Amino acid sequence: MPTTFSGKDGSTLHSQAVNFGYSFLPSALFVALMWLVGLLSYLTDAYLGWLGIYPRRFFGLIGVVTGPLIHNDLLHLLSNSFPLVLLSGFILFMHRQKALNIHVLVYVLSGLLTWLIGRQAYHIGASGVVYGLAGFLLFNGFLRQNRGSMAISFAVLFLYSGLFYGLFPNEEGVSWEGHLAGLLSGLVAAIGYGEGNLEQAEAQRPLEPDVVQRHMSNTMSRHDQYLRIRYTVKEGPEPGKSYSYTYNPDTGDTQVQTKSTAHASFFRKRST
Repeated sequence: MPTTFSGKDGSTLHSQAVNFGYSFLPSALFVALMWLVGLLSYLTDAYLGWLGIYPRRFFGLIGVVTGPLIHNDLLHLLSNSFPLVLLSGFILFMHRQKALNIHVLVYVLSGLLTWLIGRQAYHIGASGVVYGLAGFLLFNGFLRQNRGSMAISFAVLFLYSGLFYGLFPNEEGVSWEGHLAGLLSGLVAAIGYGEGNLEQAEAQRPLEPDVVQRHMSNTMSRHDQYLRIRYTVKEGPEPGKSYSYTYNPDTGDTQVQTKSTAHASFFRKRST
């Protein structure tokens, strides 16, 4: 008989693999639209640069929507296609509930910031969106201090360390303002929509063993009849407030003391 393995949320490995694959579909469709626009521009020999972002001009705001779809040449299009699919897919898979908000915020805010700080020229390409998505994954790990998010942050640093080179005005035809605007929008998205806060996850559990202060060996000597455990009690409705619980080994009940303390410790007798 076939065997299935379930995750913590009850989903099987097969369903998780399917969800992971489908996570890259929306970004792949967007990249396909970028290639379609580029192909039509090439076949018709039409200049679409005027649809880019032109800073501090009212008509230039149209580029906030259309600018990421326009690219200068094939190399420009290739350099943005794969990172866009990869980064967007990871965000959709790991932050499914807030992925739409993250993408919309990065897309719009990166364009608006470019419109504010950019040079007087047409800024085109999806580089700002790529920087925004990479910035979200990067800053989310460092802000949330979560192991999984931190791992993604270091992976982004390793794979896309060259992105930081584009934040400075090195080449005349490169919109470093758009790159910087994208990275800042990723930071805003990480602050507003980031997930994976370890402290919030721990706060949802009201009682848990904190530290085992005395080791319990397999011998049955009189010195090993007691096991000391310290419990940390966190109250959800009133953050920062905790109580001291006293355990009675004879009755098996706990009593709440009137004075609030940070931890509660007790000795439990081992049955022999």
